[in-house]
Formats: sequence, structure tokens, C-alpha cells
Amino acid sequence: MDELWQRYRTFWTPVLIGLGVFLIGVIAVHVVTEDPEALARRVQREATTLKAMQVPDPGAEGRERERLLAFTQGVEAFSARLNQASGSPVEVVVRAADDALRAAILRGVPREAATSVPAVAERFDGDPVAAELAIKRYARAVQTHAGLLQGGDPNVAFSQLLDDVWSELRVRANRADLELDADQLGFGGITGVTRATLVGRVLNLALVARVVDAAIRHGVAAVTQVRVASVLDPGSPRDLIREWPVQVTLVGPTPALKRVLDLVTDPRQPVPISDVSTLGQPRRGRSGARSGHVEVTLGISSVLVQPDAPLELEAEDRR
Repeated sequence: MDELWQRYRTFWTPVLIGLGVFLIGVIAVHVVTEDPEALARRVQREATTLKAMQVPDPGAEGRERERLLAFTQGVEAFSARLNQASGSPVEVVVRAADDALRAAILRGVPREAATSVPAVAERFDGDPVAAELAIKRYARAVQTHAGLLQGGDPNVAFSQLLDDVWSELRVRANRADLELDADQLGFGGITGVTRATLVGRVLNLALVARVVDAAIRHGVAAVTQVRVASVLDPGSPRDLIREWPVQVTLVGPTPALKRVLDLVTDPRQPVPISDVSTLGQPRRGRSGARSGHVEVTLGISSVLVQPDAPLELEAEDRR
């Protein structure tokens, strides 16, 4: 045997080496490639899926662009109607402070009529002198508070704005025989306001001031409670919608309460309503409780809608 090997070694050595290389190649191919049958099944499935797909017609892209444009315009129009204010955070705060002061001092006259003596005089029983004085006081207050809210300490700026709005509405409520039991319009328990929470706080104050102003003007007997969040979530400037709820309880005759509801449901500037609880006749001893009066609790919200906020749908799909 040894003699045969020695004689034919030069022949068998390359044959055996080639066989070894072949076996190594076969093993490598099986390791790094899929099973042929599994690969064939996958190819078949993908071919079936491909055949089932439809090529969009040439006008599909244009129609989708039109739909996107219509959707964007709808969101912008919706936000313009729903937002109490818009713009940068500073602009939102200043405009909301203007709304609160206008409700308290000018008795809720529309913004475009805030400098018109005849228009304001209608809210002052036709007295042009009282209207002119109110317009001047309102203009000074807006200028003062705008400066404080833009550059001052947010806690101090909000406290001073709240004091002025509360003082005006409290005096008016006393003259109108409306029992205003909500101390500082429900904001008395707030311990501090930061720059991040200033937007929500001032928007809530403006909303409450609008409701209380309407209650005074339309003959509501009592505002028995205003609840605001003791700790406010400021939300993120990147959120599509930010919402800050408040709760107001009113007591009075049905027609007067209906006028307040008409204010918050006005389609020109609607207020999001989360809940309306009609409790019927108020409990005995309740502020404003008289024969024929009802008690209503409104759950309403200040809202900011930001049409250009990223929806991040791609990130949701990846999850």
C-alpha cells in the first residue's frame, strides 16, 4: 500500500486537495445562502404581491396634493376660530391679557370696537363720558401689563394682572347684585407661575373673565365656584393641540344662563366645552338660590391649536 501511495502520490494529492476545496465550498454556500425551497416560496409570495399592486393613475398625485392643501387650510381656519390668541408665546400672552382686561373694564366689547366711544357706551347704559374714561383706563392697563408680561417676572406679572381683572369684576358684580364667591376668580390658590405656564394661566384668566363679564351683564345671580388646575401642564410648543380646562358654576334664571351659554358657543369664537351639568334648583342656602333659579356647571377649556406642529406620523409607523 505504501508502495502504491508513493508511486501515485503525485496524482492523488491534487485530487484530494480539490475534493476538500469542493466540500468546503458546498458547506459555505449552504451556510451563507437560504434554503432553495424557502427562497423559492418567498419569491413566489413577493411575485403574487407585486401582481396585486396597482399602478396609480397619472392624476393621483395631484389629487393627493389638493387633499393635503384642503386639510391644511381647514386646520388653519379651525385654529383661527378656536384659539383665543395666536402667534409666539409672548404674543399669545399679551393678546390674552388684552382679552381679560377688555372683558373686565370694557364689559366685553368686541376687540375691533375697543376704541369706539359709541360702541363702548352701549355697555355703559349709553353714557359716553363713562365709556371714554373706561377706554382710557383700559388702554393704560393694556400698556402696563404688556410690558410686565413680556419682560418682567412671570409670577409678579400674572399676580398684578389678576389683581386688576379681579378688582374690576368684583366692583361690577357688587353693583349688579351678583354674588361672586370665587375668590380671585379661582386663581387664589395658585402658588406660582413660571414662564412655561404663563401662557395657560393668562388664557384661562381671559376665559374666566369673559364668562364672569357675561354673567354680570346678563343677570346671573351668582358665580359660586371657579376651579382651575393647581398644577398646570404647560404642554409643548410642538404639540398640535394644547388644552387647559377650567370649571365655572353659575346660579340664576334660565334666560340669563342661556345668554352665557350663547357666549361660549358663539361660532365666531367658540369655546371647547367638555361638560355641562345642570343640577336643577340649587341647594337651600346656596349663593343666589331663589325660586325659579337653576345651577349649571360648565367645563370649558382654553385651547391653542398649532397648524404647523409636526405630527411625526413616520415615527408612529416605525413603532
